Amino acid sequence: MKRTERHHLKEDPLAAWVLGIRELAAGSGAATIIAGAVVGIGILIGGLYAWQQWRLAQSGEMLAAGMAIVEASVTVEGNEQSTGEGAYSSVEDKFEAALPLLQAAADAYPGLPAGIVARYQAAALLVTLGRTDEAVSQFAQVAELDTDGVYGSMARLGRAEALLSSGDYEQAITLLQAETTSTDVDVPVDAVLMRLGIAYELANQEAEAVTTYMRLLGEFPSSAYGFDAQTKLDSLAGGG
Repeated sequence: MKRTERHHLKEDPLAAWVLGIRELAAGSGAATIIAGAVVGIGILIGGLYAWQQWRLAQSGEMLAAGMAIVEASVTVEGNEQSTGEGAYSSVEDKFEAALPLLQAAADAYPGLPAGIVARYQAAALLVTLGRTDEAVSQFAQVAELDTDGVYGSMARLGRAEALLSSGDYEQAITLLQAETTSTDVDVPVDAVLMRLGIAYELANQEAEAVTTYMRLLGEFPSSAYGFDAQTKLDSLAGGG
């Protein structure tokens, strides 16, 4: 083997290991050495699989613990069924209690499905609690981690909604505009157009709002948002 090829292979740990096995096998006891190597690889792969399964189980359990609190009952005065263990005095209280658990799952297993879901759920709770700056950051991380996934798509829209609720209309408009050109089947473009039209209205850009509502009606004549879009157009045509 040429020296340059040998040097290139040794830059890759796996390739270097295979090269070492081949050279050793070329000496003596080749069959025994190769058989041992195969067994070693099997053990390594089995260990990695078991470790990955453990991580999946752990991340799932952490997500479930947080979601159990999100779905817990809230004590309502005069309603005995809502009292007792696991009941919270308000929706805000249970969301605040769930957040650390969801955040822990997201931070411990950021790239695993449960970690991505946990971060998305945490972001949604942050919006409800009025902590929009934190929500925007969490949604952005989900969108980055799950670029082509369902949660990535929802996170991009969630980020835009958080920006709208905080009054940052221009940035929300930029995000929504990008989503209106999406070919991803998970993105409901007609819903995005509806929110974009509303964002334009909030930003006092009525001409752009009219164009957006008209686009929704033209491109999605059977949309569930058609009636709302037409109502908005009528309102804008009438001067509000």
